[in-house]
Parts: sequence; structure tokens; C-alpha cells
Amino acid sequence: MSDRAVLLELLAADDALLGPFTPGAHVDLHIGPGVVRQYSLVDVERSAGSYVICVQREPAGRGGSIAVHDSIREGDTVQISLPRDTFGMVEPAGRVVLLAAGVGVTPLVSMAAHLHRSGADFEFHAYARSAPALPLRRHLESAPYRDQLVVHDSSLGDSFRSFAPTGLTQPEEGGAVYACGPEGFVTLARDRALEAGWRPEQFRSERFTPASPTPSGDSSPFTAIAASTGERMAVTPDESIADVLERHGYDTYRSCGQGYCGSCVTRVISGVPDHRDDTQSAEEHSTNSHINVCCSRSLTPVLELDI
Repeated sequence: MSDRAVLLELLAADDALLGPFTPGAHVDLHIGPGVVRQYSLVDVERSAGSYVICVQREPAGRGGSIAVHDSIREGDTVQISLPRDTFGMVEPAGRVVLLAAGVGVTPLVSMAAHLHRSGADFEFHAYARSAPALPLRRHLESAPYRDQLVVHDSSLGDSFRSFAPTGLTQPEEGGAVYACGPEGFVTLARDRALEAGWRPEQFRSERFTPASPTPSGDSSPFTAIAASTGERMAVTPDESIADVLERHGYDTYRSCGQGYCGSCVTRVISGVPDHRDDTQSAEEHSTNSHINVCCSRSLTPVLELDI
């Protein structure tokens, strides 16, 4: 591993085989009461029917990673969600560029493994503050796709901010760019990709934090309706849709609570959402077909949800 990351192999408590997952998928790990964190599933050597996640210790984070490092031990029983994929890989018809910073390598490792098995043309660039700090470094160095991998050591001056990989500057029809890491890294990757001529829909990303603070727009009260029961629920200015739904017994599957992980995205049946998330694209927002219930609100007095 790296100097501050650990791998956890998860097996079913009843010895059943855990199901398959798609490249880029994640699970929610229930660490403690009210503490749920999202971790990508990593395609590395593992027992049949198990899942592997990588958790990097973040002293300045919200406490979830510290709890994992300090409290979870071999043999402990933990609760996880079924795999979900909000960073899904589209089967490419051209070259794929994978860009990762730090622990952002975790979903891209699974993508690289999938691309290698399918014989796709791809390159994988992993950036870290130093070689020992790169999570999964030992696995990457021995991976079957290691010839497509370039590890960039920022301590030696090889940073993404200083130099962009050549593949990113050469857009290709049918290809794609996938980026994962801190906000600054993802934003710069997107800017460079679009400047080089990649189309917006060819760039896909996953962030660890919101791109910007949640907009402080109109927070007027409105009514949320659960389509499955017809129940009408008042959403006040000081609470989220997710707060209200969960209080009334509906599962929302929220993880980050800030609109960047996509776990709580819910289909809208009627009404117009007030989108305040970083998960959906501008095009997706314009359809008003889905809403992040953890942070977004409603522009109409009533919002009916497929829940």
C-alpha cells in the first residue's frame, strides 16, 4: 500500500459470494452510527466473491477514514450497500486516458483492469506527492497493464500542474478521458481536455469534495411526495429532502451529504428541481429528470419523487 492507506477485503458474513461489480463502482461502508462513507471497489487479487476497498487516512477529513484505520480489525462485521456506479465506464471505440491523483487511483484501477482484459487502447497516469505515497503502488507496478501505466512523482517535479501527458492533448473520436482526485486536479484535467478538443461528454470525473459551495438560493418550503405511497411531506427551509424522507422511513442511500457522490440521486416524477449538486452535468440538470435529495431543493411547490 502507500504510507497512509490500507486495503480491506470484505466477505459476506454468511459465506455467500458477493456479486460482480462494474468498473468505477463503489459501496457505502457503514463505519458507525450515522457515519457512512463511499469507497470505490478495487479490482485486485482477492478471494472469490469478495470485495476490496482502499481507505486512505485523512487527518483533516470528516473522521470516517480515521475510524476505519483505528477501529476496524480483521474478523469484524461491517455493513455495506450493494455496489452502485455513478462513475460508469462507457465501452470505448477509441483510446482512453485515465488520470488519477492520490487515492483517486482506486476506481481507475478497476477501469484499467477492464480495459486491459478487453484489449482496449488506453494509458493510465497516476500522480502522487511521492512514489511511496501512491496508494496501490505495489499492485500497479506488477499489474498486467503496467506497460500502459505512468507513475508521476510530484516531489521530482513531475506534477500534473507542470506537465500534461501527451495523450490528453490528442483527442480521439470514440475515446474518453476519466479523471479522479481532488477538486483542483479534476478541474484542471477537465480544462485541459476541453482546450485540447475533447468534447464535454468525452470527459468523466469523480471528485472527493464538492466543486464549489452549495448555492444559497431560495430555500422556501415545499412538499415532497413519495410516489410509492402517495405520502406528502413538508420540507422546511432548514432541512434537506433526504432528512425528511429518512425521518418518514424512506431510504435515500446518501453518503457524502454534499451533492458530489451521486449515491442519493432519485428520479423526479413531477415538479422542477432546484439543482445544487456536482454529480449531474448541465445537460442532465436541464432534463430535470433526477435530483440529489441530499442537497437540492424544489422550484415548484410540490415535487413528486420515485421513492
